Amino acid sequence: MKSIKTRLMLWLMAWITVILGSTGLYFYLHDYGIDQSDFQTQRAAVRSRLSLSLPHGIWQLDDENVRLALDSELSWPSVIAINVKGESGLNLGRTRDNNGNLRDMLPNEHPKADDVLGIPIIYQGKEHLGTATVYLSHEALRARENQHLITIIAQILLLDGMIFFIMSFNLQRFIFQPLAKLQQALNTAIRAPDASGAQITHLADDEIGGIVNGFNRIVARTAADLVKRTAAEAIAREEKEKAQQAYSQLIATQETLVEAEKMASLGSLVAGVAHEINTPVGITLTAASHLGTATSHITGKLESGNIKKSDFQSYLETAQECCELILANSERAANLIHSFKQVAVDQTSEARRSFHLHDYLNEVITSLKPRFKHTKVNIDIQCEEDILLDSYPGALAQVLTNLVVNALIHGYESGEIAGVILIEAHRHDDQHVSLTISDNGKGIAAENLGRIFDPFFTTRRGSGGSGLGLNIVYNIVRQRLGGNIEVHSELGQGTRFKLEMPCIAPTVQHKENVA
Repeated sequence: MKSIKTRLMLWLMAWITVILGSTGLYFYLHDYGIDQSDFQTQRAAVRSRLSLSLPHGIWQLDDENVRLALDSELSWPSVIAINVKGESGLNLGRTRDNNGNLRDMLPNEHPKADDVLGIPIIYQGKEHLGTATVYLSHEALRARENQHLITIIAQILLLDGMIFFIMSFNLQRFIFQPLAKLQQALNTAIRAPDASGAQITHLADDEIGGIVNGFNRIVARTAADLVKRTAAEAIAREEKEKAQQAYSQLIATQETLVEAEKMASLGSLVAGVAHEINTPVGITLTAASHLGTATSHITGKLESGNIKKSDFQSYLETAQECCELILANSERAANLIHSFKQVAVDQTSEARRSFHLHDYLNEVITSLKPRFKHTKVNIDIQCEEDILLDSYPGALAQVLTNLVVNALIHGYESGEIAGVILIEAHRHDDQHVSLTISDNGKGIAAENLGRIFDPFFTTRRGSGGSGLGLNIVYNIVRQRLGGNIEVHSELGQGTRFKLEMPCIAPTVQHKENVA
């Protein structure tokens, strides 16, 4: 015959099992709904991310960038494979092998999937580049749901056993009352800013008493830590403000140095052109003076009536020679002034205009010829004549000037070594231009090659180098001209800078335009 205690425990266990089972079922269904919703959310996120990340890589024919985009999406276990087929014949896919490692898909491979997602690849909202196919599987989701179900069942059984055991030993008397006091103390500690008043007393020398004593020690240590942390936070805020102020000063200094570098480049251009103009202007003045003297002499003879035919013929020969000298040197000076004026105006403004690349390259190099006049370095331009750019000529002139002068200073030791700087320009495609500046100078050391675009990095620190020239070039090409720049060099084999930029530069906002 069963006792009342046994029957009561059995009824309690039955009701507890029903309650725990119902609760477990509810949470299982709730989590199941969340998992299904998360799957759809992740599915939509995959579509959105690939729609944003793939068009640029496919448009640039950058298979490595496409692979990286696909591999990042394969980190979600429900994605088992992704295949991208482009209009230009592109067929690239990524999947997992049996060991879970990522690999390229075979051209005719068809993964087994219970959900397939097709994503059209649209570039800039109008160019259809192809289609990305995402193969998804619910297998990982089902495995997680099954594991969750097993976990819930195990928890129910465990809780049943624990509750049965605990209730048989009068938990309320020995456990729950002390725990209630401890909970009250915890709430007090949470509400108090310095954890004061949270300590409790427990007279019994048992396990609960040990917990209470430990809790009291934690409260005391927490109060002390809060005092130290408050002081440390005050110091940290002060240091952060100092760091921010120092950073702002550094940015301001860098901007000042960049502007100084631009003005120094323009000043050097002005000095060189002024020196170069002195020669034709001097010849013009001398020829004009000589012509004036000859004219006065022939006029005197004409007035005195002693003029001879030979005198008049000599005057005509002198006048013709002087006129030819004046005309030739005036044209030379005018060409120099025209090139300098266009380049100087471009470099001191942020104006955007359309210009022919071939003519503008010659204008920039003409303005730089005084710098190369007394050196052993020649400049050769090879450019298609019908390349029309809608861009920022001043920015392009500064890039070209910095690269050419940098080659002269570093590659040929300021012109003491003979060599050739080759400037090549051709269409990369209908929308982009490739510009290459190469030399056969000393080259760049391998340990410096990865740092040449860093601000303030220079190998001529004690010889006037600021370390900003190539950093300015990098920023102008990337930000203002909307292109990319690469460098290739070996010691003794020269250096080659390759620029890829659009024929129509992206629109940027400059300080000069802000009113």
